[in-house]
Amino acid sequence: MVITMDLLIQDVMIIPEPDTTRIFRANIVIEDNIISTIAPNAKIPDPEFILKGKSLVALPPPINSHTHLPMTLLRGYSDNKTLMDWLQTIWEIEGKFDAKWIELGTRLACLEMMKAGTGGAADFYFHESKIGNVLEEAGIRGWLGAGILPSAFVDQGGYEFQLDELKRAIELAKGSSLLKASIAPHSQITVPEEIILKAADLAESYQIPLMIHASETRKEVMDSEDKYGVPPVERLDQIGFFREGTKEIIAHCTWITQREVEILGKHQATVGWCPVSAQKLAYGGVTPVPELRTAGAHVALGTDGTASNNTLDLWREMREASNVISASRWDPALYSAEQVLEDTCWSFRRNFHSESLIKVGNQADLVILNFQAPHLQPLHNIISNIVYAANGSDVHSLIVNGKLLMNNRQISTLNETKILEETEDKIEELL
Repeated sequence: MVITMDLLIQDVMIIPEPDTTRIFRANIVIEDNIISTIAPNAKIPDPEFILKGKSLVALPPPINSHTHLPMTLLRGYSDNKTLMDWLQTIWEIEGKFDAKWIELGTRLACLEMMKAGTGGAADFYFHESKIGNVLEEAGIRGWLGAGILPSAFVDQGGYEFQLDELKRAIELAKGSSLLKASIAPHSQITVPEEIILKAADLAESYQIPLMIHASETRKEVMDSEDKYGVPPVERLDQIGFFREGTKEIIAHCTWITQREVEILGKHQATVGWCPVSAQKLAYGGVTPVPELRTAGAHVALGTDGTASNNTLDLWREMREASNVISASRWDPALYSAEQVLEDTCWSFRRNFHSESLIKVGNQADLVILNFQAPHLQPLHNIISNIVYAANGSDVHSLIVNGKLLMNNRQISTLNETKILEETEDKIEELL
């Protein structure tokens, strides 16, 4: 049962912004899904539930800026291959993903995300109305990227089915306080340009975000340059992919030029970068995060799918994000812990969800970490400990839209035992 009544969080360390000078200790009162009071001695008559402990730390829950949730069912299925070899193996089995597998994989993904304190995800897949139903059931936020790839899911209707799924996702999101619809053409090299532009038209018409993969590998860039004379992001700009008033999420951008950095900054696009997946699939390049931030693009951390990562743990992703920038650029100060944390817990929210801060009057979205652990002590720098030392298993509780979804690592909205047993029992049927 989800606890939806009035909540009191006592004596918690609060990180309202990724700035060490703003951290303070206080009580937080949540009433009717809104943060009503933040003060050292704040109280509420007869709270339905109390969270307390001096070892607890509260901040906005991370949002996964790019992932493929149902692919939890393919974790470890195809490892140690380059991208195209990996994709051929994955696409072959993904063709079997009907609604029942989509729902099971998404439930497993929601369990994993919630256990790691993730408050929402920008998903990029197919059957997004089914995925949205599971996210709603779990109680976390979702940006439903209805995938457009004419060569995929042909037996289930192909391109026409994908357009129908977009409409279903839009209708589902209309009646939800947690869900937003989006359209997601797969990439500039896998989807014909006329269909990419049709997707951009639909995003503009429906006023929904537009997602796409771009410049994951050097080969993708070379193929685009051979065919069009320019790399992928620059080609998207040439054909009119970016629209005034439309918010774009461009995944990866591992091999982009300074010219493309400036294009993304000019359009204030969001780059969902996934450092662990990029390292595992041996892309060779590194998303130029410092330059993107300077140019005015929004940078937000993602995991990619678990078939290529192989987890949805954004705390692990933060550590890798900082380390890969430092190591590849020979500069450990180029991408600070504060900036990494901002790009994980604040950046995506600021651009796609109007309330990104822990403050009075805002919807109550909080992740509570438990710092009573050897690897999180002492507290010389709390943000350093979060970025470089914390793990998903350090999450104590998760609150989204005022609802206590997980308390002391016990999830209240999903049956963890049942989902794990069902996954174990049914996976052979998929294979």
